[in-house]
Amino acid sequence: MESTFFYLIEPLDGSERSYVNSSGLIMGTNLEDHKSTQRLAKVVGLPRYESELEIGDIIVVHHNTFRDYYDMKGRLKKSSNFVKDKLYFVEKERIYMYIRDGIEKVFGPYAFVKPVNADREGFQFSTRVEKELVGQVALVDDRYSEDESVVSGDVVTFCKDSEYEFVINDEKFYRVPTRNIVAVL
Repeated sequence: MESTFFYLIEPLDGSERSYVNSSGLIMGTNLEDHKSTQRLAKVVGLPRYESELEIGDIIVVHHNTFRDYYDMKGRLKKSSNFVKDKLYFVEKERIYMYIRDGIEKVFGPYAFVKPVNADREGFQFSTRVEKELVGQVALVDDRYSEDESVVSGDVVTFCKDSEYEFVINDEKFYRVPTRNIVAVL
């Protein structure tokens, strides 16, 4: 099967949902909770146009790619990206990272930012563990980092509601569009 404009993918390990984390803890089985939806996929087909991805690459996709839902009559439906069996399609814009030969690379104009812990000195009214809207850049595509003057290791601040949380290898990251990075601190 050949795709015209989309990537053909299958969920990693064959499951659309990831109930269990690497330590064996059940994360949640609620269908409505997007956090237990699989976000890792394997590329099995490429679009006809030129692509930097290759068949066999592992990719990180939007949580709705594999997400089942109930329609207005309460019937269980597959994701709108479903093709057949364990085959799905995904748009280029919904791919955020790819892993090839164990090396993680950002796909598109995004940065993966690791949250920075809040200062815990003195008396505080806030119970926040992390500084709000501040993080350290862990991954950024070189093409976009030059445009935005942001490189891996920079501590940055970003626009409110531009962060999108991911847990990769049991570490929390925010996927932030590079255009929404306000300043390097």
